[in-house]
Amino acid sequence: MPTSLIKLLENLGLSKREADVYLASLRLGESAAQDIAHATGLTRTTVASVLDRLASQGFVSVHRKAGKRLYWIEDPHILVEHERARLTVVEELAGRLHSEYHRADKKPDAEVTDASEAIVNMMVRVIDELPDGAEIRTIESPNAKHYQAVMSDELFLALTKRKAAKGIRTRSLVPAGSQSAIRPSALQKGIEVRGLPPGILFESSLWLFGSSLVLFSGTHTFAVRVNHRHMNEGIGSIFEYLWDQSQVHAQTVR
Repeated sequence: MPTSLIKLLENLGLSKREADVYLASLRLGESAAQDIAHATGLTRTTVASVLDRLASQGFVSVHRKAGKRLYWIEDPHILVEHERARLTVVEELAGRLHSEYHRADKKPDAEVTDASEAIVNMMVRVIDELPDGAEIRTIESPNAKHYQAVMSDELFLALTKRKAAKGIRTRSLVPAGSQSAIRPSALQKGIEVRGLPPGILFESSLWLFGSSLVLFSGTHTFAVRVNHRHMNEGIGSIFEYLWDQSQVHAQTVR
């Protein structure tokens, strides 16, 4: 069933009464407030007040003729132009506010570590500090066996279970063709894997979470965590683009 005209006008921000007055004016053509009041069953004073509000918003035009204030509706397509003009203003405002939003961002701080135990501790802290139901986005290289280099399978499984207990979901991108190197214990509920488009190589490991990111070296025992919302969002937008372009891993368990 088509949406009623009243409902559509309400979606534009008009009240039920304003929508009634607008439609009555549209049907009557050039009219005085008294005529519109008669058509809507409202008092003339109420209708005049509503018409003045509609005029201030560009919905109604008004002029005087023979000492009377007369109201009429311009071509309804003017509403489209009116909303387009508003959209232009909103888009410009959003762009400027976005700049102010990031200008207020604090200077990045970083934590660098080059010891296996410290890297494991960093991973544990990340999982512990994330709220229940949070998400970690990663770009991995299963063939590089980063995690095996710093922790046992038992510890890795314990961390995976800890994530699952907190309802933390993981979306992971891996180079095309490397899915077979993923440890079966990694494919737990809450982990979704996609293969990157062919030709994209990645030998390190990247985590994105909260307002932070962690980059693990693919060739050395080295990791750096950067806490900075702007940097997280920028790299996160690249992740989301690649995610949409990537192939779902058939063995993913959801």
